[in-house]
Amino acid sequence: MSEADLPSDVRVAEGTAACRVDLAGGVPGAVSVTVAIDRRAWCRVETARRGVQIESKDTLRKVGGEDVSEAVRKGAPATVVRALRAMGVEAGVGVVTQCRVPEGSGLGVSSALAAALTGALARVQGARLGRDEVARIASGGVAPGDEDPDTCHESHTAVRGGVLALHPDPAGWRVETLAIDPARVEESLLLVDAAAPRAFASRPVPAISSLASRVREALLEGRFEEVVGLWTDEWEARRAAAAEWPAPEAERIAGIVRAAGGAARVCGAGCGGVVALWAPPGARAPGRREAVVAAAKAAGLRLFPARVDLRGLDVE
Repeated sequence: MSEADLPSDVRVAEGTAACRVDLAGGVPGAVSVTVAIDRRAWCRVETARRGVQIESKDTLRKVGGEDVSEAVRKGAPATVVRALRAMGVEAGVGVVTQCRVPEGSGLGVSSALAAALTGALARVQGARLGRDEVARIASGGVAPGDEDPDTCHESHTAVRGGVLALHPDPAGWRVETLAIDPARVEESLLLVDAAAPRAFASRPVPAISSLASRVREALLEGRFEEVVGLWTDEWEARRAAAAEWPAPEAERIAGIVRAAGGAARVCGAGCGGVVALWAPPGARAPGRREAVVAAAKAAGLRLFPARVDLRGLDVE
């Protein structure tokens, strides 16, 4: 059925929002430096139908019910349920989602989908929400300041796009868009699939806060080479704080990259299934990026580039 064939009282909106890579921070109390990337979550929201229907094109699974509570009992995705309830929806809606990025990657898939859903639901409800409101609601906040601090920085990145520094604030987060040429970030950043994610008992790592601030300063001042050493210092600090970190495959990847002159950072606060690599190219001759790419290919690593996403949340 096309949209032209729908009953006149049916309202439809499609939303997309960006996934992200943390370049620094990502822990409570520290500034988080993040970049939105061109992996996006998508959803379609349709109103004026009975009950609730939720479909995931990634898992090929459909869940329905008379209301959200029944859908929950049948195993509805938690991210979709939270977005519906945050926007006051209990029935009369159909949702279709697609992300094409596996859960557990550490690229903020759930936050991107929550932002896309919040924006699409607001559109069909006729609500006008600012970017900060969408980010807050997408991370479970009802009023300013009560959002989940562990996910709200991801939601801000999904909504705004670009390269951001998110500063902890009693009222939530203070968002700073970094004036950086996206091409400079793209040519320094690579991603590699490290297979299955690895959960571990997280412990405070005091050094991460100061290192995150230094990464922000280095990027703003164009000292991209300096980020290699800062990422290496963070890797060692995380390893010293948790005996079970990192996963063996992530450690292998980091060793290959370091030997070629680059640095590695496990996405998703150190437990994601994707590892980010930082290796700026040479100015006039082959540099770190070229050496890292050659070493990674020789080792059989599955590299993929990441372009900076400047769109953020987009609703039609």
